[in-house]
Amino acid sequence: MRICPQNSLTANSWDTALLAKPDANFLQSWAWGDFQTRLGNKVWRLAVEANGQIINQIQVIKLSLGFGWSVLYAPKGNLVNKALSASDQQASAKLLLQEIIQLGSHEKVVCFRIDPHIAVGDKIVASIYRSLGFQIGSKSVQPKHSLMLSINQNPATLLQRMKPKTRYNIRLAEKKGIKVKLATELDDIKHFIRLTHQTADRDRFKAHSDNYYATQFRCLAPQGMQDLFLAYLGPDPIAGILINKFGQTATYVHGASGNDFRNLMAPHLLQFSAIKKYHEDGFKEYDFWGISPYPHHPWAGLTRFKEGFGGQKTEYIGTLELPLHPLMYRFYTLINRLR
Repeated sequence: MRICPQNSLTANSWDTALLAKPDANFLQSWAWGDFQTRLGNKVWRLAVEANGQIINQIQVIKLSLGFGWSVLYAPKGNLVNKALSASDQQASAKLLLQEIIQLGSHEKVVCFRIDPHIAVGDKIVASIYRSLGFQIGSKSVQPKHSLMLSINQNPATLLQRMKPKTRYNIRLAEKKGIKVKLATELDDIKHFIRLTHQTADRDRFKAHSDNYYATQFRCLAPQGMQDLFLAYLGPDPIAGILINKFGQTATYVHGASGNDFRNLMAPHLLQFSAIKKYHEDGFKEYDFWGISPYPHHPWAGLTRFKEGFGGQKTEYIGTLELPLHPLMYRFYTLINRLR
């Protein structure tokens, strides 16, 4: 068992090994690392091999905090490969962590942050992280709660299991002439960005930059990892959703809608159109991504919208952090508490 040489890793070998893990997520894919690189972030892909095969891996991104300091972050990564024996889980996790600590010693890093794609209640994985020195994170990045819809059954059955109001809104959008199209040109992302500006202004939240959406689509879509669905009324798009695909899971990551024609319920038809397509394409799960953990959370309205389509709530173990510079980490956690 040893760390793989960097020059031996390829997109195919990386993603193939990642998809063999029970908790694979698109945020650890090779293409997502390329996207982060295009944003200007430094990315490392670390892998452990045995008998010439990758048995564990993690993709780490350097995110600036300002003043020369940064954090190392593995979004939805996991140092623990549950498919391995107990001894190999521990050994490979320690090898990866040693490499990360070594990186931190050269990069002025406050801490290493990770949010494993592992459900709450997995005591074995949690105990391994505690033994490695991790603690509950001072800041969450990825949503801790999500809604997973199994799409093994046919769309007619899925529609029947949705809440009555959701079914009504889907049919209303169809009746009013809303047409959903899958974007075929990279330049179509400009429609989504325009709609995002309207959504952010209306709902009073800070959206990602235009470059973030454009770069993500132009990086992932050619790799077959992202789809843009646009809802049209006549010649103009009035709503859109971005869906990331990895393995057998399609994940709803971003949505936007214009200020006009909101009464026509285009977002409902967009979601159902995506669900139907991914069922036909053989995907097993549709991940609605973040939902609110309690009733009066800022995401409560969005959560009610998502819950109308059915699915099972999932809670993950959340963000964990390993301090790499204890003094700066104490200062960093204090600042986060005051925000």
